[in-house]
Amino acid sequence: MVGIETSQHVKLSYEPAGVGERILAFFLDAFFIGIYYLVVIWIWGYVNDIGPSSTGSFEDSVWVLYIVLVLPLMLYHLVSEVVSNGYSLGKKIVGIRVVKIDGTRANLGGYLVRWMFRLVEISMTSGVLAFVAILLNGKGQRIGDILGKTCVIKERKKVNLDNTLYSKVADAYEPRFKQVAELTDNDIRIIREVLDSRSHYDYDNWFLMLQKTRKKIEDRLGIEDHGLSGDEFLQTVIKDYNAIHGKG
Repeated sequence: MVGIETSQHVKLSYEPAGVGERILAFFLDAFFIGIYYLVVIWIWGYVNDIGPSSTGSFEDSVWVLYIVLVLPLMLYHLVSEVVSNGYSLGKKIVGIRVVKIDGTRANLGGYLVRWMFRLVEISMTSGVLAFVAILLNGKGQRIGDILGKTCVIKERKKVNLDNTLYSKVADAYEPRFKQVAELTDNDIRIIREVLDSRSHYDYDNWFLMLQKTRKKIEDRLGIEDHGLSGDEFLQTVIKDYNAIHGKG
């Protein structure tokens, strides 16, 4: 598991993407690049059919075609991951993305390192070197990931916003902890994610994470001696937040 620390200093874990998922994403990307190539070649042929046919113009058009075809192949993964926060089209469809090893957004240096080693790990060895490295590493990292301090993780399924922030609250409900007005929507998202992550962990690890979250919220809001268990307290915080902000 890859550990990710939230703004509340609560460590969540994400599962590294499997070899099969990364291979599927690779073939999807290859498919999209192939479609792009077919379109470019068709347009090039059409333009040359209707345009001038002098030797100079033909040679110029060949250079243009070379640039238009080769550069996207070379830069596709680097540019798409930098622009799309760790995604390529294939990764987006499969539900995996590149992040730093600590779970935060990868930086340009990390993307560059993994892109440069892609030539050796994937292009020159048909992916064999990357495959072996991922299997041996244990964290889903190929050599470029290790040196670039990145990894590829599985994205968790998006939960409907109504199930994260906007819990229904009865009109007559009186908030127990009015201090929750100091919290933000992002704080509530984190609390809800911790509560909903029970199935992702063994009970002991989940319970420790729950208690750490409870303590952080108690300290931040100055709440003591409420007599509630960790999950009861956090559920009450969410309910009070919705009642105070009129989001029930």
